[in-house]
Order: sequence, then structure tokens, then C-alpha cells
Amino acid sequence: MNRYEISVAIQIKESDAAVEPNPVEQADGSFRFVIPEETASSIDECEQALLQINYAAVRQAIAAHLSALSKKKPKNGPIGKGAR
Repeated sequence: MNRYEISVAIQIKESDAAVEPNPVEQADGSFRFVIPEETASSIDECEQALLQINYAAVRQAIAAHLSALSKKKPKNGPIGKGAR
């Protein structure tokens, strides 16, 4: 049985970029979200922003993973009638 590694990296840093209302996927597959200082200064609002960007990243990762799995050929051949 195959194994799959899952990793997550979160970075919060100051930015001069314009505030973005929604997470934006970057060329490398990561997601970026620029929030105002007021949001970054509130634990509840910052947590919500992190959950929002993580939701986008998780959905994209699952979609890519399942798409890749669906393109793989079955190791034991296709399941046909009576093979269950």
C-alpha cells in the first residue's frame, strides 16, 4: 500500500502589498492572503483569515491528489463483474 506525506507551512510577516479580500493561488501552488493590520492584530480575525486560506489550500491539494490518483492505472487490474 502506498504512503502519502502531507506537509503544511504557514508564514505570517509584514507586507507592503495591497490587501486582498480572498486567498490567491501563487505559481508555486501556495496560497497568499494579505490582510490589514487590524485583522492581523486580532486573534479571532487572524484565526479566521488563516482558516480561510487553509481551506482554499486544502481543497486545491485534495483536488490535485484525487486527480492524480484517478489517472493511475489500478495495480490489480480493473474491477469488473464478479470480481467483488
